Amino acid sequence: MKILGVSGSPIKNSNTDRAVKTVLEATGAETEFIKLSEFQIEPCRACLGCVDTNQCVIGDDRNMLAEKAKQADGLVVGGYTPYSSIDGRTKAFLERLYPLRHKHGFMSGKSGVAVVTCAIPEDC
Repeated sequence: MKILGVSGSPIKNSNTDRAVKTVLEATGAETEFIKLSEFQIEPCRACLGCVDTNQCVIGDDRNMLAEKAKQADGLVVGGYTPYSSIDGRTKAFLERLYPLRHKHGFMSGKSGVAVVTCAIPEDC
């Protein structure tokens, strides 16, 4: 069994990174950790160019990352909440997994975990 862990935080060794890694370690399975800030991922264009092929037509790192998600038995996705919503990098990654559902449902039956970190400044 292989579990893929993904962190949307751009900060080195961030709370999000550490939380995702803690979940990965707790699985006892083979794991891989990915930091989204090391890859180029555009937001989804909602063009539906992926419907027939299960491949996104945007030429960035998404297809490689989606293949890793497709091959994994489970997925741990960690994001943080700037401005009271999930960060854009993590949201773009999740949106761009959409092509994996067309026709074949490649993510069907996989376990998934969401990890969300946040901070509230003391003066709020």
